[in-house]
Amino acid sequence: MNTHFFKTIACLFLILCACIVCPMSATAQGTEHETLEMSVTDSQIEAWLGREHNVNHPVKSGLEKRDEATLHFYFTRQYGQRAESVIATAQKAKEKTLRFLPPETVEDIHVYLLGNINEYFEAQNAKGRAPQWAAGLTILRDGVILIRLAPSGTERIEPERTLAHELNHAALRRFAQDNYFPHWFYEGLAMTATDDWNLSRAETIAKAAMAGHLLDLEGIDIAFGKQGTIVDLAYAESAHFVSWLAKDHGDDAVKKLIHDVASGTPFDDAFTEIFGRSPNAAFTIWRDNMSREKSLFASFFSHDGLFFLISIFAAIALVVALHRRSAIRKRRLAAMNTEIPDTVLPSNLRNFGPFQNK
Repeated sequence: MNTHFFKTIACLFLILCACIVCPMSATAQGTEHETLEMSVTDSQIEAWLGREHNVNHPVKSGLEKRDEATLHFYFTRQYGQRAESVIATAQKAKEKTLRFLPPETVEDIHVYLLGNINEYFEAQNAKGRAPQWAAGLTILRDGVILIRLAPSGTERIEPERTLAHELNHAALRRFAQDNYFPHWFYEGLAMTATDDWNLSRAETIAKAAMAGHLLDLEGIDIAFGKQGTIVDLAYAESAHFVSWLAKDHGDDAVKKLIHDVASGTPFDDAFTEIFGRSPNAAFTIWRDNMSREKSLFASFFSHDGLFFLISIFAAIALVVALHRRSAIRKRRLAAMNTEIPDTVLPSNLRNFGPFQNK
C-alpha cells in the first residue's frame, strides 16, 4: 500500500471518531425534551387545590364529554380530533391495566384531555400548577387523569401511551386505597403493564450500568422529584426491575404482592414473603446482574453502539472501494503505456495515424 492509502485510512479514522461523538451529544440533549408523567400525592393535592375530596365533573364549562370503556372523557373542541384518537385507545389501555389489577379498578375514572393540563387547576382557582414538562398527571385520590395534547417546542408527546400509563396509576391507587406502595413500584408496574420500553430507555440504563451510576431504590424515589437525565434513569430502572420480577417469578407473584399490600400488609413485609428477600436485596441482585452481564450487551444495541458498528462497516467498505478504484486507475495508466501489437489492430488502422510506423 502507498502513502496515499495510509493517509486515506487516517482521515477516515478521524471522521469516524467525530461521528461517534456527535450522536452521543445529540442523545444527551434529546433527553431534555422528553415528556414524562407524574403522580400527585394526597398532601400535594391538599396544598394545590385547597379543598375536600369531592369533585363535580366537569370542573370547567364548555367541555365536550364522551364515555368509553367505563371511562369518562372531557375535552375541548379545539383538540377534538386529537382527543378522539386518544379515546379510541381506551379499551386497549384498560386491557393492559387488567394484566395485574381487577376490572373494578378501571371504572368511572375521569380523564381530561386538554391543551395544557393546568387548565384543570386554573378552572378551580387552585394554588398549584403542574410542571411544563409533564405530559400527564394522575390525581390518585380523586381518580382523575390529566393528559396534555399540545406539544411544547420540539418535544414529542404520545397521549395514547400516557393514557395507558396513567390509568394504571389510578387503578393501583383505587385498589390499594390508603395502603402504601413506593413510587418506584407505581412507575415500574405502569411501564411493565403497558410495555413502555424502548431503545432510549435501554440506552439510558446501559450507560449508567457501564459507568457504575445505577441508582439504588431510595435514590430512584428521590430522583422522581428532580429533573433531567436522572429522572429518565429512575423511570428506566423502575421499569426494568419490576419487569425482571414479573419475568422471574411470574405475574401471579406481582398480583399477590399488590393484593397483600392492599389488604394491609406493609409493602416490605409482603415483598419479602413473596420473593424470598427484601426489596433492597432483590434490587441488589438485579443491579449486579445489570452491571456485570447486561451492560456491555445492551450498549451494542444502544443508539451509539449501533451507530458505531454501522460506522465501522461503512469505513471498511469505503477503504475497500477506494483501494479498488486506485488499483483500477493504476491498471489503466499501465495499459496506456503498453504498445498495442499489430495483430490486434483492425487492418484499416495498421498504417494510419499513430500506427503508421508499425
